[in-house]
Amino acid sequence: MKTYDVIVIGLGAMGSAAAYHCAKRGANVLGLDANAPNHTLGSSHGATRAIRETYFESPEYVPLCQRSYNLWRELEQDSGKSLLATNGAIYVGPKEHPMLKGVASAAEQHSLPIERLSRDEVKTRFTGFVLPDGWEGIFEQRGGVLQSEMCLHAHTELARKHGAELKFGVGETTWHKNKAGHFVVKTENDEFESASAILTLGPWACNALRDLNLPINGRRITIVHFDTAEPARYSQADFSVQFWATPEGVYGGFPHIEGEGLKIMRHDTGDVCTPQTARRDVTEADRADVVDFAKKYMPYANGGITKSLVGLYTMTPDNHFIIDRHPEFENVAYATGFSGHGFKFAPVIGEVLADMVLDGSTRHPTNFLKAARFGKS
Repeated sequence: MKTYDVIVIGLGAMGSAAAYHCAKRGANVLGLDANAPNHTLGSSHGATRAIRETYFESPEYVPLCQRSYNLWRELEQDSGKSLLATNGAIYVGPKEHPMLKGVASAAEQHSLPIERLSRDEVKTRFTGFVLPDGWEGIFEQRGGVLQSEMCLHAHTELARKHGAELKFGVGETTWHKNKAGHFVVKTENDEFESASAILTLGPWACNALRDLNLPINGRRITIVHFDTAEPARYSQADFSVQFWATPEGVYGGFPHIEGEGLKIMRHDTGDVCTPQTARRDVTEADRADVVDFAKKYMPYANGGITKSLVGLYTMTPDNHFIIDRHPEFENVAYATGFSGHGFKFAPVIGEVLADMVLDGSTRHPTNFLKAARFGKS
């Protein structure tokens, strides 16, 4: 049986980052994933992801996000790739909407610069937007777009450069603790042992961690790419990411990007599912919600749909992550429940998980993300 310092199970955004940080510190790392590289079955696929500093979900995320910005820049230097562009984030909605209040609260608590924009100022500055009376906007300079596929590739390739052994397509895995207290993983064809482990299972955590009774479930999200009718109205020079708090729901997306078009998705709802039960085809009914949103609020966006795809969120009741130790394995850390807003944090979460298994604790403020907040199930 081959032995390692750390075994990482799940090599999506979080697992690849964790493998990289552990290997970079000199640990002997094995990474395992049941699927092929660049698969489209979970949460990490697609070309772009958002990053933003004025975190409307909770001001507690801001220090983690700030560390993540720094780590993405370090990853750019180490990989020689351009991964992050920051042309700002624009948030729009009714003046008293919780999303806008959350942005303002995070900015105030952490002394972050924002611009409050009236309805008319938003219309003048973002000519492709249509805002009803009583709405306003907030603009954040550091909002950005991550090249997500390139980010994944950078983490995996640099993990390998630092000595990590990464295996994809390994099929089903099971694990147990042996008499020495070590973590033992069995795959279809092999068995591996390690002093510690990291579980970053994406939506597969709903089943794989079911013994922990975590309140998590999968959510199916439809993402639509439009061939923009008037691209200049949605230019990358004007913003990197947009969020809309509408009476119909919360929507997010990106500007017109060459080769990608204009990408929009509904953020706050979707069918409950697992990776096994999720419908992978996208129907007219799936697209109708996003098409109706674009027609009403971004009328120059829809010059036809170029592609649409399905992504999976792993949801918690409060929409906050879970990062903790496995109660039955002292040297096993896990991270799950990223609720559709985790990708931007991948490098700092990788760093946190490496801290937990290699150092015993982390200096980062993650106590608010522990599973104990849900009480005993």
